[in-house]
Amino acid sequence: MERASRFLSYKPRTRHELIKHLTERGFGTEEASLCADRMEEYRLIDDLEYSRMYFEAMFERGKGLDRIRRELAEKGVDRNTIEDSLLLIEEVPDAYEAALEQAQMALAAEDVRDLTYEEREKIKGRIARRLARKGYPADAIYRAVREALEIRLSQEEE
Repeated sequence: MERASRFLSYKPRTRHELIKHLTERGFGTEEASLCADRMEEYRLIDDLEYSRMYFEAMFERGKGLDRIRRELAEKGVDRNTIEDSLLLIEEVPDAYEAALEQAQMALAAEDVRDLTYEEREKIKGRIARRLARKGYPADAIYRAVREALEIRLSQEEE
């Protein structure tokens, strides 16, 4: 319990992370699981609340829904808890709008007016790959990148 309390004092963790930490420190799986049960009773770990907070923090960082889901699953949060936590969030960003904002930020430093078609396509591909790594769906990515480039070109013409 002391080791678990210390581990949880640094930042919020999932049940899986706590059990993994304890087993890596030499405690048995059953013992670690019982400790995690106790920590849940004391409300020191709560995967639903952890997921809700994680979604909100990662949305602020510009990450997409797919990537956040994947990261939570890697942290040991089950699929149902992940989906339930999404229901608790007041405002889930629209994938296209968020991808468009990220694409516009990426294009802000680019001078795209005098570029050839191939050079523009290369930039679009680079931005699309960045958005894909952030977890945005393909349809939102390509629409957002195309729109962001059009906006940037119209800004440079003015």
